[in-house]
Amino acid sequence: MKTKISLSIIGVFNILMSLIMAFAIKNVIPRMLATENQEAIRMVEIMHYGLFPAILIIGLICLLSRNASLETAKKILLSYIIGTSILMFVFFTIFINEPLMNFNVEMVIPDIIVYLISIIGFVKAK
Repeated sequence: MKTKISLSIIGVFNILMSLIMAFAIKNVIPRMLATENQEAIRMVEIMHYGLFPAILIIGLICLLSRNASLETAKKILLSYIIGTSILMFVFFTIFINEPLMNFNVEMVIPDIIVYLISIIGFVKAK
């Protein structure tokens, strides 16, 4: 798989996720949380506003690095794989056991798909 394709998919996905965090999080929170507590809801909202620029940066780095050399592209993919591996660990060890969250695997299927694309893109890089 060409690294350009992998980085493009990862970049667009992260940019879209950052925009959801910035502009649609209020609509998503009721499905994420198992509480009506307004302070908890507000905390989750603010946390996502803080995450929005970080996720946007990841997306932009991937998208703008599409034409990088193979060595550089593989380093970016490896960085994404390492970070997302930690995220998956958090999803399936902390979030899944947190009573305040309505976490289930269906919520992170897009993340898992993009994670697999990054791994395939790294292993089969051309």
